[in-house]
Amino acid sequence: MNLGRKILVVGANGSGKTTFADKLSRKLNKTHYELDNIYWKPDWQETDRAVFRAEIEKITLLDSWIIDGNYSRIQDLTIGRADTIIWLDVPYLTVLFRVTKRSLYRIFTQKPLWHNNRETIGKLFSKGSIILFASRTFKIKNEKYKSHINSRELPENKWIRLRSNSEHKKFWRELTA
Repeated sequence: MNLGRKILVVGANGSGKTTFADKLSRKLNKTHYELDNIYWKPDWQETDRAVFRAEIEKITLLDSWIIDGNYSRIQDLTIGRADTIIWLDVPYLTVLFRVTKRSLYRIFTQKPLWHNNRETIGKLFSKGSIILFASRTFKIKNEKYKSHINSRELPENKWIRLRSNSEHKKFWRELTA
């Protein structure tokens, strides 16, 4: 299976983008860039939009990469420059379960995220909760990726849509074959 040199992994929060992209980067020996790690700074500060865009511009001009993340404001760079886009199209209840489980794990273990940021019980039940965010954006993200695939703006072979565990297993088998 030839995925090309530039691979983008997208999907809803909790779909497994980072885990998938990390595994893929090890298998293909390509550098993995996690958009959240680039965007979020210490103390949950957001990177300035122009600075974020400039950083992604530099990365997407590299000869080879694997990027995971959605960030609509820079998708002209990520989707536009990717050879292959892998959409992890995971069911809604699976996404909510994973996000909740992951957040609770990080809260109780105090496992840090990007730049030593940590999730808290207070944040989990706030307006900025990742669970609420995942719930609010799930349908929007899925509709956007369906629209991209159906629009024929991009070549059809540029998209790989993985919707089930069996499709994931098949992907990894074919990749190593």
